[in-house]
Amino acid sequence: MNDRIMSKRTVLALGVAALVAATAAHAAGKPVIGIGFSIETDGFFSTTLKKVTVTTVKPGLPADKAGVQAGDEIVAANDIPIAGTPGGKLKDVLENARPGDHLKLRVHRGGAEQVFDVLVGER
Repeated sequence: MNDRIMSKRTVLALGVAALVAATAAHAAGKPVIGIGFSIETDGFFSTTLKKVTVTTVKPGLPADKAGVQAGDEIVAANDIPIAGTPGGKLKDVLENARPGDHLKLRVHRGGAEQVFDVLVGER
């Protein structure tokens, strides 16, 4: 696994490397979204999501172009709520994204809710 992916800050390793790989692909022809995030679950051994917070947004990549910012709390991805959802569902949404797909991210930012349409890019 590449050092960039391993250096991503995460709260729990529930296959987060696969999630980050889906959002920060590093090889030609792979989907790219351009975010890093931390994950909080409802317990130490649990994979049930409680909170997902954007920690980094790569400049010029799709999430940045859509307006996503570090510090945004993702509350839903493609209308799948984060809180109470098994981590595998979010992983599936991100891993199945293909270049040209639209990823709808609903976030909390500064007490308000916003929706961003992220057009999945290609590396």
